[in-house]
Amino acid sequence: MRIQMLLSMPRLVLLLAAFHAFLIHATPLLGVETIKFRTADKERTAAGEILVEAQDGGVMLQADDGQIWTLQPEDIIERKTDDRPFEPIDADEIQSRLENELGQGCAIYRTQHYVICYNSSEAYAKQVGALFEQLYRSFFIFWKNQRWELPEPKYPLVAVVLRDHGAFLSYATNDIGDTAKSVIGYYHLGSNRMITFNVPDWERNVATIIHEATHQLAYNCGMQRRFADNPMWVSEGLAMFFETPDRRNPRNWRAIGSVNQVNLRRWIQAYPRRSNDSLVTLLADDMRYRNPGEATAAYAEGWALTYFLIKTKRKEYVKYLRLLSEGKYLAEKTKRQRLDDFEECFEMTLEQTNRAFLAYMRRLR
Repeated sequence: MRIQMLLSMPRLVLLLAAFHAFLIHATPLLGVETIKFRTADKERTAAGEILVEAQDGGVMLQADDGQIWTLQPEDIIERKTDDRPFEPIDADEIQSRLENELGQGCAIYRTQHYVICYNSSEAYAKQVGALFEQLYRSFFIFWKNQRWELPEPKYPLVAVVLRDHGAFLSYATNDIGDTAKSVIGYYHLGSNRMITFNVPDWERNVATIIHEATHQLAYNCGMQRRFADNPMWVSEGLAMFFETPDRRNPRNWRAIGSVNQVNLRRWIQAYPRRSNDSLVTLLADDMRYRNPGEATAAYAEGWALTYFLIKTKRKEYVKYLRLLSEGKYLAEKTKRQRLDDFEECFEMTLEQTNRAFLAYMRRLR
């Protein structure tokens, strides 16, 4: 089980509440904003575009390296604005900043689309880089075949690849706190980085790498908007749809959309306890994913529903993803809005969807 997209969650909820009541605008302003601010008892300076500004002076800034900083008024030391056009930095500058930030203990390996900071062996970094690029190609081809031409990422994609669990905990605890103890990889919404380590079980390792890299791609190609209302069943279902290992392939991954046997087994195990309103609770909010007693079943059902919809309602599923991609920063939908979006895009009632879904999954068992 993995928890992938982290600010951490309690902090994100507080920020959503703080900004939601005082929004002035939620579209990028022209020009470049340079802000000096305090974070984690350190002073930093970032230049980029303002995504959201609140009446009390709080801002959401997307920096030129792709990181998003959500700053309360008391965090901000100084602000300057100029009329230069905003432009993301390139891979050379990303590499330079990573080297300064993470120090001599990390080396850099670059592929066509990724900047990988690693303290493992170079051979392992190259293995991971090859998987990233294989996913990158396959991801865009898959959606192009669904008649959705996604734009390529504006920013070089950054991955931090660590040698073992100890190195991962050292890095991740500073990043996401105690949650680091319960995950083996994650994509961080704020930093726009994915972080993982060399898990001894290569098949599990491959699934984690592909899973987190899928999150990163989805949030960097316009499919999903960071800090918008992205239902967890969609985000996690997509990542699990892509992650399925392939033991016949030398890299243990090739085919997109094969049956995810791990999650199929979890679905079968959870099915006898599945409630009549399970589909409604999965779609309406994300609480089942945040409840330790329900999370495993929620992940399995999220994968199963995604698999069913892509295999049987592909056109409608893409329509639904397109609708979600238009979500506004920091705007949360009500439970009713989430359910209405689903029914509108799939042109079925939830009861009809549930019957068809269960019938389909019975044939996979």
